[in-house]
Amino acid sequence: MGALVELLATRREDILQRFERTLRARFPTEGPPRSVILDTFPELLDELLELLRGPPRGTSPSPRARQRGIGYDAARIILEYSLLREGILKLLQETGGTSDLEEQRTFHRGIDLSMSGAVAESERARDEELRKAEKERATLLERAHAARAAAEEQHTLLKELIEQSGDGIVMADAEGVLRILNSESERQHGVPLKEVGALEWVETYGLCDEEGHPMPLEQVPLYRALHGEHVRDEMMWIRRPDGTRLPVSVAARPLWRPDGSLRGAVVTSRNVALRRALAKEREEALALLDTLLATAPVGLAFVDRDLRYVRINHALATVNGVPVEQTIGRTIWEVIPAIAPSSAPYYQRVFETGEPLSSVEITVPTAGRRGELGHYLVSYSPVKDHAGQTLMVAASVVDITDLKRFEEHLRRTAEFRERFLGIVSHDLRNPLGIITLSANLLLRQETLPERALRLAQRIALNAELMGRMIGDLLDLTRGRLGGGIPITPVPTDLGPLGRRVVSELEVAHPARELRLEVRGDLRGEWDPDRLAQLLGNLLKNALDYSPEDLPVALALRDEGERVRIEVLNQGEPIPAELLPELFEPFRRGEQRGSKPSSGLGLGLYIVQQIATAHGGTVAARSSREEGTVFTVQLPRAPSRRG
Repeated sequence: MGALVELLATRREDILQRFERTLRARFPTEGPPRSVILDTFPELLDELLELLRGPPRGTSPSPRARQRGIGYDAARIILEYSLLREGILKLLQETGGTSDLEEQRTFHRGIDLSMSGAVAESERARDEELRKAEKERATLLERAHAARAAAEEQHTLLKELIEQSGDGIVMADAEGVLRILNSESERQHGVPLKEVGALEWVETYGLCDEEGHPMPLEQVPLYRALHGEHVRDEMMWIRRPDGTRLPVSVAARPLWRPDGSLRGAVVTSRNVALRRALAKEREEALALLDTLLATAPVGLAFVDRDLRYVRINHALATVNGVPVEQTIGRTIWEVIPAIAPSSAPYYQRVFETGEPLSSVEITVPTAGRRGELGHYLVSYSPVKDHAGQTLMVAASVVDITDLKRFEEHLRRTAEFRERFLGIVSHDLRNPLGIITLSANLLLRQETLPERALRLAQRIALNAELMGRMIGDLLDLTRGRLGGGIPITPVPTDLGPLGRRVVSELEVAHPARELRLEVRGDLRGEWDPDRLAQLLGNLLKNALDYSPEDLPVALALRDEGERVRIEVLNQGEPIPAELLPELFEPFRRGEQRGSKPSSGLGLGLYIVQQIATAHGGTVAARSSREEGTVFTVQLPRAPSRRG
C-alpha cells in the first residue's frame, strides 16, 4: 500500500478540517464555507483511493466529478482543487510519508480529472444559463416590442377617435400647457393648436361670456379641471378671429395617473349654434313632411326594418281602414293582415338591395272599399342615411281602381266595335257580291245604251272600292281579334310579283311615274296574295301622299337570309311626332300637296299585320332631304300560320 493511499484512507478527517480552515482563511464567512468540494468530499476521496488502488482508468472524469462544478466559475474550481492538492501533499510531508513517483502521478491525474470534469460542467452549465438568459431576453424584447406596438396602436386609435369626434376636444398637461386640440375645436375657435400655458388661454382662444367680456381664468372649465373639479354642461362663448361669437356647451374633468398624481385635464365643447340650426332644420323638414303627408292625393307611408309603420298619411290610412294614430308603431302584419303577404316581399327586397321598385300593381280586397277588390299602383323607395344605409322604405300608393274599370269599359267598347265591324263587313259582302255581279252582267250587254253603260261602270267601280274597304275591315277584325291576319306561304319569287303590282298601278295611274329596282335572289316562302296586297298598299299610300309630278320608287333587294322592300316618295316629310302612329288603324295623313284618299285609313295597319304574319318588320323614316321611305324586312321562310 502506497503512502498516499494510507493517508487518504486513515486521515480523512484531518484532510477535511485542514481544507475547511484553508477555505475560511481564504474566504472568511460567518457560516459554513461555500465550496465546490466540501459537499461531496467523501466521494472525492473515494474516487482518488479507487484510482490509486486499482488499475489505470481512462482520462474521462466521473459523472459525480462533473456535477461538482455546477454553480461555480472555473477560477474557483481550479483554486479549490489546488488547495486540496497542496493540503494533502503537505499533510503527507508532515507525517513523514513517502510516495513513489507512479503513485504521485496517479494522484495528480485523479485531482486533474476531477477538476477538469468540474470545470467542463461549470462551463456547460454557464453556457446553458447564458442560452436561457438570451432566450428570456429575446422573449422580453419581443414582449416589449409588442407592448410598444400595442401602445402606439392605442395612441393612434385615440388620436383618430379624438380627431373624428363631433365635439371639440382640448387637453392640457399638469403644468397647464395645451397639448391636444382636435380639428372640430380648431373650427370652433378659428385658431390652430398653440402650446401655451394657462395664463394665455383666454386671450389666445377668445374665451368669453355671453356679452363678449373675457372670461376670468379661474372660471375657465379646463383650468378648474386642472384643480380637480368636474365640470358638466356649462355654457361659454368663443370670440372668433372674425369677430363672431360662438356659443358652446362644455364639460371638463381632470386626468389622473395610476399612482394618483395629476396627468392633466380635458375639456369637450359642443357647437350649440350648429345643434340649434340642425334641430331647426329637422323641425322644418318634419313640418314639410307632415304637410306633404296631409295634402298628397296619394297614400304615403314609411316603414322601418321591422316593417313597422313610422309615418302614414290619412289617405293611406283610409285605404287600410285603420286610423293614423292606431297605425303608427304597428307592423303591416298587424294593420293590414290580408295585404301584408303580398306587400312584405317588396319592402324586404328594397331593404336588401337599396334599389327602388316602381309601379308595382297590387289587386287586393281592402277595408277602405268594404272588402271589395281594389287595384293599387305602389312604388317603394329606400330612405338612406349619409353612409348609404337604408333606414326606412317609403311607399306611395295610388288607387287605380276607377281607372281599371274605365280601361275595362274602353276595352269592351273597342271589342264590341271591332266585332260589330267584322260582322257588318262580313254580312255586306253578300249583297255587294250581287251588286258587282249584276253590274258586270250589264257591262257585257252589247245593246246597252251609253248612259246605262256609264252608270253600270260607275256601279262596278264603286262596288270594287267598297269590296276593298270591306276586305280591309275584315283584315282589321282578324288582326285585332283573331290573332293576326292568316297567311298561306308557298314558294314565291318577289321579283315577278313586284313587276305585276307595278304594272297594275301604272294602268290605274297613267299620269304617274313608277320606278322598280330588282336586285339579287328574291325567292322565298310567302303568301303571294298578301305580299301583293302589302306592295299595293305601300305604293298606293306613296301615290296618294306625293306630288303628281314626282316619281314613286319600289326597291326589292336580296339581303341573304332576308329580303328588303323599300317604297320611296318625295314631297313634304311626315312630322316626327306622327311617325310612331302611322301603323295604327284609321290613321290618315294630311300632308300638303297630297290628294284626299277614299280609304278608311287601314292600309298601313294591314301592311304591318302582313309583315308581322310573315315574321318580318316594317318601319318608316321621313326627311326633306331623303323623302319618305317605308322599309319592310321579311325572312325567306316565315313560320306557317293560317
